Amino acid sequence: MQKPLCYNQIWTGITPELRPAAESGTRKAGHMAKGKYIKDYRIVESINSRGGVRVETEYIGAPYYFLLGSETAGKSRRLSLLLCLAGWCAFIGALIPNSAGMRTLYVSLPFAFSALPLGLMSSLLLGALRLKEPMEHRLADRFENRFPAQALAMTALPGAALIGEGIRWATGGSMLPGDAVFAPCAAALCLCGALCFGQRGRLRTRKG
Repeated sequence: MQKPLCYNQIWTGITPELRPAAESGTRKAGHMAKGKYIKDYRIVESINSRGGVRVETEYIGAPYYFLLGSETAGKSRRLSLLLCLAGWCAFIGALIPNSAGMRTLYVSLPFAFSALPLGLMSSLLLGALRLKEPMEHRLADRFENRFPAQALAMTALPGAALIGEGIRWATGGSMLPGDAVFAPCAAALCLCGALCFGQRGRLRTRKG
């Protein structure tokens, strides 16, 4: 197997005909490692068996580990994923019946936006089902910083919808049979977010 060559080593050996393809691949690889994490990666190029240029990014940053160990973090990730699945059931269940709450802007808007943090958390946890340590810096930051923020948003947004629903009831707003389903579903989604937020301490990371 041919050993990959670093950029400066291989560039001088690329013919002029192949250089546009190499430049394109370099730009695509650069988009994968940008922003605050750009120093954690380097671009590595190699020539494949057909004479083409293969461009990849290689992680060269520090390794990261879960602070309380992989077993504790793994249990917490699986529990949080189950809570997210329950949250999706509650979210969809609230949309099925015809309710006056979902016709009220200050109720329906925060509830609809709760799908955003719920989706981001679900994506993170699904992608980490087979996670093995050490982690890259970018993924460690997602657990350390983004996960708590997303869990908090997942709690606050349906909570705001519940407050709005309570205000609507208190001011004599119209009632439909679907409101008897919407309110419990919104409360269940809020509870799922709060329980996920409670798992943040078990998903803290440390630099190796």
